[in-house]
Formats: sequence, structure tokens, C-alpha cells
Amino acid sequence: MATVYRGRHTTLAREVAIKVLHPHLSSSQRNRKRFAREARTIEHLHHENILEIFDYSGDEADECYIVTEFLHGLTLTDWIVRVGRMPSEIAAQIGISLSRALDYAHQSGVLHRDLKPDNVMVRPDGVVKLMDFGIARFLDESQVTMTGALVGSPAYMSPEQAREGDLDGRSDLFSLGTLLFQLVTGHLPFGGSNPSVILKNIIEGNRPAVTELAGTVSPALADVIERLLQPDREQRFNRAADVTEALQACFEETGFSPELPEWQLVKFLDDPKGYEQRLNQWLNGVLLERGKAHLQSGDALSALRQFNRLLSFDEENAEVLALVQGLHTDPTPDPPQASSSRRWWALGAGALAVTAAITLGVASQQEARMTEAQAALPEEPPPEPLPLPPPEMPIAAIEPPPLKTEPAPARRLEIGPHKADPAPPKLSVIQPLAPAEDDQRPARVTFQVTGDGWAEVVCDNKHRIGKTRPPNNVVDISPGTHRCKYSSPYILDENVEFTVLPGQTHTVSVPVRARPLVIPIDKSCAETCEILRDGVSIGAVSGLGGAVEIQSPGDPHQLQARCGGKHWTLEVQGTARPLTCESP
Repeated sequence: MATVYRGRHTTLAREVAIKVLHPHLSSSQRNRKRFAREARTIEHLHHENILEIFDYSGDEADECYIVTEFLHGLTLTDWIVRVGRMPSEIAAQIGISLSRALDYAHQSGVLHRDLKPDNVMVRPDGVVKLMDFGIARFLDESQVTMTGALVGSPAYMSPEQAREGDLDGRSDLFSLGTLLFQLVTGHLPFGGSNPSVILKNIIEGNRPAVTELAGTVSPALADVIERLLQPDREQRFNRAADVTEALQACFEETGFSPELPEWQLVKFLDDPKGYEQRLNQWLNGVLLERGKAHLQSGDALSALRQFNRLLSFDEENAEVLALVQGLHTDPTPDPPQASSSRRWWALGAGALAVTAAITLGVASQQEARMTEAQAALPEEPPPEPLPLPPPEMPIAAIEPPPLKTEPAPARRLEIGPHKADPAPPKLSVIQPLAPAEDDQRPARVTFQVTGDGWAEVVCDNKHRIGKTRPPNNVVDISPGTHRCKYSSPYILDENVEFTVLPGQTHTVSVPVRARPLVIPIDKSCAETCEILRDGVSIGAVSGLGGAVEIQSPGDPHQLQARCGGKHWTLEVQGTARPLTCESP
């Protein structure tokens, strides 16, 4: 659609991004006028969570372009690839930022029409930015189509957009629900082998429930997502402001406070695994106490919702298993040999009750479904317990082979002498039918990185693949699951895990981050000197530990030291010369 340049606005003295539409879009006078009209519509949007527009081309310009603020950070797509599914508390924080942006835009009479992870940036300080307002409308009115799809991103379209019907703010809210579903499950809600099948599933509402793919999801957040994804827009939230309130209410379920420094989004960006470990440890106690409180008040359904989430990341919690078992057994003590099996029956009934509650949405129907589930329990325990899903693992961005296959079916938990289907993969990777056990043909794998730089790849702690530079980055490896480390002196180490199939061709592409460049501050700079990085003050010398970090060393940067009415400047790009406070 466009080429994006990085530039510097001489009047504003700041970095900017310049999006220039391709000639086939901007070649006609009619399209240029439409583009200018859309740009005028969105230029007045000034909100913390919306990309700001500084300038745009006029009706008479030869090219169509928009000049916007330049954002440092990663898109949500990058983060999904990097961390997989996210904790509910993180997804809710991101959702609140996006719903606030949508509410502001909708009140200004502007629809987004193409909300998806690629159009959401997350800055290193945790600020979420929604981008590309108006572009989808311009493309639609210009009658530009994409191969095999409508204008826009099929997987994130609302049913009314897929039918090319009239749109309102609730269409954007459906797309927001799709995005939140993907954040907490690692999957898109609507699958299919081609855009037509995806659009059909969206229109008909063919998808698994949130809790079927992610037992760790907050029950309150699951309720919000289910309502956002209703095929009938009358059943969704009416306004984005209502979504904001509902997402904020999700925190009340556990007393979580995103305002506390340790729970802010920026802390997750710094250390996703550490954040989730601390969160699970904290939730372990909170969910148990709140579940017990619900039991004491006679609200068994709310208690099961809390316990189900706790058991999803602490499945051997004996106290919770005993409490859940007590809800589904009579006062007669179980014989010792039956206790283990019966506790898994209780856990299965609890999980089913939670799923039913989310799907029905009304208290009377919830109670009816709970009664039916309890009545269906057999008198004797089943011969074997329900199996636990396999542990989670980080997944690389794998480009599947070009085969027209359907995604793996969603896992559904049933009451009765049946085993649950295995848990789905963490990301929506297309998997062909399972090969025969004796098929040991090697797979052809291309190892590459996205972003600047290269990496050395070592797999399974022993097999050196080599550098991610063609043609030496294409190798044959045995089928199965492999763990590989991407590293070099210039990037931060990245570890990935992926599965390859016999005789197939795969690409394992990993986003890499450059190692920060450390610029020493010379002793000639007094402790009181103020240091500026790219025109922004970062504090006095005394508080910087004698050095300044540059996060993108391949790009040009400027460091300044100011004190005593004087200033000294150091231009930085890829080298680590010290910043001095004396004349050259």
C-alpha cells in the first residue's frame, strides 16, 4: 500500500515517519482528493493512544503522503510472536488503551475499520498507540482490492464488514474483541484455509470459546471478549466507553491494580517471563481466598470461576481440588482408591460450569446448565482421570508450508468417560496431517531474522547451524521439536522452540533486537551537567552511572551535555566514543 520513510522534520526538530502511497493509488486526481479528505478528517485526532499526524499532501500534490510522529517500539504482532499468549491483566491494559482511543475517535465521527495487531504499536515506556485511521476507508472508496479478500484484514473483520454492510463503532469493537482473543489465547478466533472460509466463519460465528483455548484467562475478561465477538452487533457493547468500563471492572475480580509500579505494562515489556511468574504467584493466593469467600456466601458459580483459573497454572493445588471436589460429591466419604479419580471428575465439572456461564451470559441459564452438569455425573468415578494439557512453550514465528489444510480443532472438555482432545498449539500454525511414525525424512528449514543484523544459530545445544545469511542459512534437520538459540555480539540473545514435519519446508524467522550501545561520559563532565539524548533530558551526570545507553545503535543519535551555560554535542551511530565536556 505504501512506502514508509524515516525522516527529520526541520521545523519541529524531531523524528517523523513519512508514509507515501504507491503510485497505483495516488496516480489519479480523484484518489488524491479522496486521500486529502480522509487526512483532513483524521488530522484533528489528538489523543495519547492515537498516532499523531503532523502534515499530509494536498489535493494538487503529485504524491499522497502523511507525515506522522515517529514511534520507537514494537507492534503487537511482534509481541505476540515474541511472547505468545499474554496474561489477562496485560491484555486488559492494552484493551483499555485501545478502547479509549476508539471512544475518542468515534465521538469525533471517525471509524478505524482495520484494527489489528499490525496497526498497534507499543512504545518502550508502555504507551499503546493505534495507527492508520482512515486508510482502510480510503482504499475501500478507491475500489482497491486485495488478492482473494476484501479491503482490510479478513481475520479481524466484523460480520457486517465481511458482508459489505453499513458500519458503525460496534464494527471496530468486534475487531477489538478479535485482537483481545488473540492476545490471551495465542490464536485467532476465526480460522480457515483461505479468506473466503474465514469470512464465512466470522459471519456465522463459528469459533471456540475463549476458555476452551486458554484456561488461564480471567473469567471477567472472557465475558468481555465473548460479548465483543457476538455476530449480531445489537448483542455487543454499544460504545467503546462501555468496553473501557468493563475492562477496568476485570481488575476488581482479583483486586489487581495496573497503577502500581510493579504491575504496569512497561514492567511486562522489560521482563515478560518474570512478570508472569510474579503475577501467577500473587494470583495463587488471591484467587484461593476470593473463591473461598464466594463459597461462604453461597455463590458456587463464582467460586468455580476463580478456582478454574487458579488450577490452570497450579493444577496440583490440593486445597482447591478438595474444595472443588466438595461441590460435586455427597457427604459420604469416598473410599481411598476413588479419591484421585473423583477429584478430576470434580475439576472437569468445574471447568464445564465456567464455560457454560461465559456462553449463556444470564444467571438463570448459568444455574440451569450447572444443574444439568451435576445431574449428569455418574455414581461411580471413571476408570481414568482427565489428562492435563501439555506445558506451554515459546513458539517462533514459523511460516507454514503452502498446503491447504484446516487448523487443528479446538479442545473441548466433556463430562463422561471420554478424554479431552489435546491442547491446541500456542500460535495458529497450519499443521498437515500427522506423518507415519517411521517417516524420518529430513525437513528443509530456512533460519532468518527480522530487523537489522544477523545471528549465529545453535540448535538443541549441540548442532551449529551457522549464520542467518543466505545461502548458508538453509539446512536439513530431522523432524520433531527443536530448541534453538539466536545470538551474536550485536544482538540480544533469543531462544525459540519450533516443530518441523518430515519432508516439509519451513522458515523460522525470529525478530532480533540490537544490543544497546554504551556511551561513556568523560570525567571532564561535572556531576551537575545535564545530559540530553536526542533532545530529551535524561538527567544529571551524577544519576547516570557514568554512561548512557543507546537502544538502536545503528541509527543516528545525538548526545548533549549542558552545564555552566555551555553545551557539548556528540553525534553517535554505531560507535562508542565517550561524551566529553571540553573543547576538541
